[in-house]
Amino acid sequence: MTGVNARSVNLPPLLARLALAAALLPPMVVAATPAAGADEQITPHVRVVHGAVNGVILQQDTKTLAVYGHPGPTPPAVEEVLFTHHRREVAWVGRAMIAQGAQAVIPAAEADLFMHADQFWSRYWTARFDDYKQQSSRVLAESLPAAKTVRGGEFHEWRGIAIEVIDTPGYTRGAVTYVFNVDGKRIACVGDLIYGDGQLLDLFSLQDAIAETSEDGYHGYAARAGDLVASLRKIAARQPDVLIPARGPVITRPQPAIERLTTRLQAVFASHFAIDALRWYRGDDKIRRQAARVLGERAVTFMPMAETMQPPPKWIVPVLNSRVIVSDTGAAFVVDCGGVRQIEAIRNLRQTGRFKAVEGLYITHYHDDHTGQAQKLADEFGCPVYACREMRDILERPGAYRMPALTANAIRQVEAMRDGETRRWHEYELTYTYFPGQTIYHGGLLVKRDGGETIFFVGDSFSPTGIDDYCLLNRNFFGPEKGYAYCLDVLQRMSGDYLLINQHIPPAFRFSASQLGTMVANWRERTEQMRALFPYDDVNFGVDEQWARFYPYGREIAAGEEFGLQVVVLNHSPTRRTFRITPHLPKGWTTARATFELPLAPRTEGAVAIRVTPPANWRGHATLTADVSFGEWDFREFVEAVVLVK
Repeated sequence: MTGVNARSVNLPPLLARLALAAALLPPMVVAATPAAGADEQITPHVRVVHGAVNGVILQQDTKTLAVYGHPGPTPPAVEEVLFTHHRREVAWVGRAMIAQGAQAVIPAAEADLFMHADQFWSRYWTARFDDYKQQSSRVLAESLPAAKTVRGGEFHEWRGIAIEVIDTPGYTRGAVTYVFNVDGKRIACVGDLIYGDGQLLDLFSLQDAIAETSEDGYHGYAARAGDLVASLRKIAARQPDVLIPARGPVITRPQPAIERLTTRLQAVFASHFAIDALRWYRGDDKIRRQAARVLGERAVTFMPMAETMQPPPKWIVPVLNSRVIVSDTGAAFVVDCGGVRQIEAIRNLRQTGRFKAVEGLYITHYHDDHTGQAQKLADEFGCPVYACREMRDILERPGAYRMPALTANAIRQVEAMRDGETRRWHEYELTYTYFPGQTIYHGGLLVKRDGGETIFFVGDSFSPTGIDDYCLLNRNFFGPEKGYAYCLDVLQRMSGDYLLINQHIPPAFRFSASQLGTMVANWRERTEQMRALFPYDDVNFGVDEQWARFYPYGREIAAGEEFGLQVVVLNHSPTRRTFRITPHLPKGWTTARATFELPLAPRTEGAVAIRVTPPANWRGHATLTADVSFGEWDFREFVEAVVLVK
């Protein structure tokens, strides 16, 4: 990794200075998180019980109110529990109190996700496919009844204390903050808007649509960061003395923490938009409007566009977002097939004599617009399907994963190619590569024509304006994990004159050495910016939603049938870690073991196997969850699997 070098990312001067300042400022004084279960007295009438989630306990006239809940094994009796947002890894902590008779107070904007979670999961069985909304699925596994809903601008009265409710979207769409004055202190319970010293727990939870620019959730890079910054400013305007997040240490100097988080987010966003692939598709004006939601009036300095070459070589036939490589022998080799229109066009090319037979289909990445009709094309033309071996399972078993833009149409048999494997196909040399750019499940195809051009099919990983990392849920890794740093290194090591093809883009294009250097420097700098933004020992925990996951994610079983699941963990940490996994099952379901331990070396992936049996009379949809903890981190109900019992 390189040190901080503001000019290496081509940031505007003001943002460069801000980014540099944020990275070099000494740590501010923030109360360290006490041990789990320990009490921290905030005022004579307010204390925090620390755990996987903080429990804020407010006492008045011998009565008790809780914000978030109580993380201990024996929560006290309380009159009310105030929830800031719906995410189950936080909301679980108040459930036991509700079961004991406490009344739940929830944000009105998220009422359905609390009270009708079963409806969410019933829809999600199919809605998880072809999904471009990109909302978190960390929804309560079971509905939680509520006595009252609240929204911004209201005051919730409890025992003579006026608790102000502020709409503070950010970590979730409909989150609220509770602000109240007790014992001469103004306290703000802010949910997951901020963590500790001006940090965030993750960035992927902020992915969303942008209504004002008509952008969908898939393309809205951490879009709620703009809402989060605005929410933090609302809180700052109340001049609280203390911030109590749902997780992490109590913040006793709110204003510096808020400013530091805002500055860090702005540095990350300026870096992202400088080399954003989406700029090619949306244009400069729209990208500037989207960036301004976080950056305000500060300008974005874009990397110059790559050189484009149009039309492509005659032996490459564009078919929507597929390409057909045609041999002088009359054979054809297809790259990607997402829709029936592609099959119709390829069928027409054969009928008009452009080629005689399709001899192979290569899949660059798993997204539905590249794979949705792949098996149908293979069946009709009788050709094999090729992909890099890192993609084979998600292509053959898409329902076993929860990823963006996932097709429900499996490919029956994929011929898995090793990274760097080269084969002859008529007058071409084909080299298959693992190319984890736009998504971790992504490959590239290098095609060299004898005595002619060299083309590298990069899938959707690059456009002439930069890198395609605008959907955080695609799992775009920072180094030393294989991600864009790896892809850029592949391009820098390629020799000779070659062109890049992204099938969504009509012209082929090429980056100059200077442009490749700019992107490499940008990515290195952003790694350091992310390091400041997250509290983990590796930035990938903050950008990889699937570092822990159930496998298979979805499955269909018969009533009473015992079945197996795995919890798969990727240890991004540079140190050896032991992960503790505790499954949670629907009522009446059974498993042989209550907890599992999984020791993992640095940067390695492993899994634990869980056997589960539902009751014989169970029918319908079920959601299974599991806690995942390691070191100082304890994430409750962090992963889920969906099961349909018939």
